Amino acid sequence: MSNLTAKIAQHSNAVEMLRNSKSGIYVYPVVAPEFSNWRSEQLAWRSSAVLFDQTHHMDELTVEGPDAEAFLAHTGINSFSNFSLNRAKHFVPVTPAGFVIGDMIIFREREDKFVLVGRAPSANWLMFQAATGSWNVRVRHDPRSDSRPDGKAIYRTHYRFQIQGPDAMAVLSKLNGGALPDIPFFHVDSIQIGSRSVRALRHGMAGAPGLEIWGPYADKSYIQSTIEQAARDVGVDLRLVGSRAYSTNTLESGWIPSPLPAIYTGDGMLAD
Repeated sequence: MSNLTAKIAQHSNAVEMLRNSKSGIYVYPVVAPEFSNWRSEQLAWRSSAVLFDQTHHMDELTVEGPDAEAFLAHTGINSFSNFSLNRAKHFVPVTPAGFVIGDMIIFREREDKFVLVGRAPSANWLMFQAATGSWNVRVRHDPRSDSRPDGKAIYRTHYRFQIQGPDAMAVLSKLNGGALPDIPFFHVDSIQIGSRSVRALRHGMAGAPGLEIWGPYADKSYIQSTIEQAARDVGVDLRLVGSRAYSTNTLESGWIPSPLPAIYTGDGMLAD
């Protein structure tokens, strides 16, 4: 089979073809299914606090250059007129006909530099558009971790954690050595975790108070152990959340679902 277009041509419906494929169910990479059990982990984001490890299941795509803003405005539904530095948005890329590819969180790091974190089809679509269009942009891709690494070492550009729940701010304040900066929703600032200054987004996957933090992947173990120690110091029952419970938090936060990306039919695509 030469390409996906030829494979789809053998079937009357792309959705049915993919639904009946033998590729297996979606696997959250690296993170264990459960650390205690999924029920107590799920309850903890309402009763105490949780630590979500988001390091592995999302692509990270950096887009920079003179045309970066125009390129992203062209490929997605979002307006960039009020998108200043140290902010994030929920970016929704679409086809030329306006059908949804997927979603990513987009961060503006400079006037001409954006970092997008989210689902692989969205990153692939943006790379395709950058490669086939006449845009003066540079793209750097850090793909999600392998679902089945089979003992191979895993390397990412950044670690990514969320601390959420009614007791999350007590843990974060302890880590920061005092009161946290007032970070509005979907804005970014810096906080302290041990000896590291980390970036923090006011956002949460479970509809509970908290922050998303990230930094160099080499710091991941240090950051996680420092967070866990801070929770013990303030008497918070911080639960690590496995992939089984993590996949349910979208029901509480009202997250966009993951439809079949609209890349299989319509104009504006390439057969090869």
